[in-house]
Amino acid sequence: MVEGRKQVEEVFHSGWEIEGIWGTPAFAERFSPAYDFEWMTEEENKKCSGFDTPPGIMALVRMPKMKELDGLEPFVLALDGISDPGNMGTIIRLADWYGLKQILASEDCVDVYNAKCLSATMGSFLRVEVVYSKLHPAAAGRRVYGAFLDGTSVHGLKLESPSMLIIGSESHGIRPEAESLVTEKITIPGKGHAESLNAGIATAILLDNLLR
Repeated sequence: MVEGRKQVEEVFHSGWEIEGIWGTPAFAERFSPAYDFEWMTEEENKKCSGFDTPPGIMALVRMPKMKELDGLEPFVLALDGISDPGNMGTIIRLADWYGLKQILASEDCVDVYNAKCLSATMGSFLRVEVVYSKLHPAAAGRRVYGAFLDGTSVHGLKLESPSMLIIGSESHGIRPEAESLVTEKITIPGKGHAESLNAGIATAILLDNLLR
């Protein structure tokens, strides 16, 4: 289920198979959508929505078949145990911004089709595939960078190719099994007293330094 004005509009123009679209009178009056939809009441919207404040428009979309990771890509963004749907959605949106077509995610990462995750992507889930799989097969033959609180400063670091960047979870960081794949620990130098950065913000800074 895809919810929200921008997400439903992007799905409508994406070519993905849509089973149905439903909207409330209040949404239609405010936004005048340029696509056909069926009516639903505010109460029906509240019952079906994954949000505390339903956006008033939703689409039931058939999920595409998951593809395998493209092993020929020179750079792979890999996620280890990301559990927060907002962070996952933000990372997908970042991958889209930096031109990445796929993200490799450990099998216990949050589901990309979680409602809050889809909302946070702002439509980027249509252009970035999340491949759920073990990380070690894709690490073979690559320079593997891991995001840690201690390590080589990412500032001025020259990205080697082929390579992989592993981002750990919000609470545990990169776990031992994924850490064993890392060939170079990297960090974001800070000057203040914050304990850490969340996974979404850390990914943004690292991607900008590595892929600029």
